Amino acid sequence: MGPFETKETCEQWQAEYELPFDVIPDEDGTIFKKLSNGWVPYTILVDPDGKVVLWESEFEEAGFAAAVEKLYQEPAEVVVKPESTIRAVPQAGRKFGANIVILGGGAGGLVAAYHLRRKLPKSHRIVIIDRSPDHLFQSSLLWHAVGQRRADQIRRPLSDLTQKGVEFINEEVVQIDTASRQVNTKSQAIDFDFLIVALGAQLKPEDVDGFDEMALNLYDLEGTAKIHAALDGFSGGSVGVLVTDMPFKCPAAPYEAALLVEAFLSKKGVRGRSEVHIYTPEHQPMPIAGPVMGEAISKVLKKRNINYHPLFPFEKMNPGDRTIIASGSEPEKVDLLLAVPPHRAPDVVRESGLVGSSGWMHVDPHSLATEHEGVYAIGDVNNIRLANGKNLPMAGVFAHYEAGVVAEKIAAEIEGESSKATFNGKGYCWLELGGGKAGFASGNFYAEPEPAVRLYPPLRPWHWGKVLFEKWWLRHWF
Repeated sequence: MGPFETKETCEQWQAEYELPFDVIPDEDGTIFKKLSNGWVPYTILVDPDGKVVLWESEFEEAGFAAAVEKLYQEPAEVVVKPESTIRAVPQAGRKFGANIVILGGGAGGLVAAYHLRRKLPKSHRIVIIDRSPDHLFQSSLLWHAVGQRRADQIRRPLSDLTQKGVEFINEEVVQIDTASRQVNTKSQAIDFDFLIVALGAQLKPEDVDGFDEMALNLYDLEGTAKIHAALDGFSGGSVGVLVTDMPFKCPAAPYEAALLVEAFLSKKGVRGRSEVHIYTPEHQPMPIAGPVMGEAISKVLKKRNINYHPLFPFEKMNPGDRTIIASGSEPEKVDLLLAVPPHRAPDVVRESGLVGSSGWMHVDPHSLATEHEGVYAIGDVNNIRLANGKNLPMAGVFAHYEAGVVAEKIAAEIEGESSKATFNGKGYCWLELGGGKAGFASGNFYAEPEPAVRLYPPLRPWHWGKVLFEKWWLRHWF
């Protein structure tokens, strides 16, 4: 049982469910930290032979039910297929070349399109489909929230990609049919020879009752604009940064938000009559990066007098009295609430039957290939389990590197060549501290038995490094 259980509650649980085995408390939380991703426990399913057939760190009821059902199915006859060869391209009806369709114009989709266009002749069609007309540099939303960026400084029109030989369709994808190899929007059907799903995670604030009335969305442009306006008018009180659910993209963002808000309030002169809080289901900051990283960030929060509330399993918010409530805890009053909304696989991906038991698209961790021929998933929409059983974090840097690998593999297959390109799990991130300083971390998330991540001391040059990266990104790809 979890770290908050007692011997008595464990005995009650055992008696209530008539369990034939002992139930004991994990008093110091050792097992809890090993077998959970923040507050979310692992779901582990073992077959009658003792083989683990499902191990996921986010519970997806439909996927779990399917895995249980599979246990009772008669084993299918194993058919040994010959090793696959390079597919014939172009597909029938595409005499001019291959049709490569990319869903999503975020970091992964943008980079994939760029590399494919550079590698392939113009006889091959490259298409990006996105419901938004613009590419948004997500990492700068935090600066936008504290008035350090305007909206026009951190977005670019995706239609500009046509100048680089990439077609852009500004529509919402409503269906993905891997059998007929076709993507449907509301107005047209687009055939594909290769498909790259880079739709990211879909934000679901509507899944939280009262979100729109009480919280400001930390993860979209409209929300960060409202945050800046609210901070401008803030004269004192409590500011909360809340993680409503897991997983969520950019694991450092809630902590950066709290630090940037603290710096904003200090500069404004109202810090003395204000409190800053972070509420999260995680047991430490950025748990996937290990205890050293968590301890370092915790020290920074403590030094800046930011109240940290780990293991906060958010349950509901009450706009009437402006409180947030965690399971089994007293209400916490928050005058200004900045929230990370629930993240889900996009509706079209779920409705098209492309998600696995985790609720996300499952891929080969090195090639990013799905079980469907010629279909890849990169970035936040996919699910990659690491050696320690936890999942690769949702972060733009991974989408960036995954996109390069997939582009190289597709280009090589089209040209009848083999490719040794592989995603190696390496990545990095900045941690904005406010006041012109930032920390920096980098490492190998595929390392065993745990990710090997190094945190560098906070310095002004790290902050300017992130500024330069932002400028390079928006200029290089457009």
